[in-house]
Amino acid sequence: MPLYSVIIPTLNEEENLELLLNHLRSFDEDIEIIISDGGSRDNTIKIAESFNVKICRSSPGKGLQLNEGTKYAEGKTLIYLHADTFLPQNSFILINDFFCNSHNKIATFKLSFDTENFLMKLYCRATKFDTIFTTFGDQAIVIEKEFLKSLGGFPNIKLFEDVELFRNARKVAPIYKFPAAVITSGRRFYKKGIILTQLFNIYYFTLYLMKVNPDKIYEKYFGK
Repeated sequence: MPLYSVIIPTLNEEENLELLLNHLRSFDEDIEIIISDGGSRDNTIKIAESFNVKICRSSPGKGLQLNEGTKYAEGKTLIYLHADTFLPQNSFILINDFFCNSHNKIATFKLSFDTENFLMKLYCRATKFDTIFTTFGDQAIVIEKEFLKSLGGFPNIKLFEDVELFRNARKVAPIYKFPAAVITSGRRFYKKGIILTQLFNIYYFTLYLMKVNPDKIYEKYFGK
């Protein structure tokens, strides 16, 4: 039985997946890799098959995909990782040390981007703190499998499933921030521009805080 299960939700991730899978294979750890695909139409599945990892399918939407992937996870510790995000080299040392204490249940890393920009750096600095505004799934979610079960898993929503999970977790246990950062792609910031992207993010997050149905926000974000 593997010690770790890394669950990666994908939707047309051929550009990133091979790099990520090679990255994960570089760790000298007992890692089970699970691809939970939301209906990719590119070469995502072919790439996953070439690495001989577990593949499952679900409707698109992070909450749905993460829960589906969790069904196949055999590891004691679950790591939820975006397809464009890389773990720090000392990540498993930090994770092992963290779970040596049985009271520790859930953690994330700090955030860094693969590109240099003052505004993005400023935001990254804030991710060393755990708040509803600075802790998201793109920082990787590291959680004890049994603890996730006790929370009822991820909510079956297409957007902000990470925020809801963290909200539920904080009622029971603090969310620890590892003293290291994942490196994630800044690609989404350059499609519409950094400032405009952040304004859209604030707008959608405000809708969420106003209790607008996350699936409706998903349709605004991605289209039907």
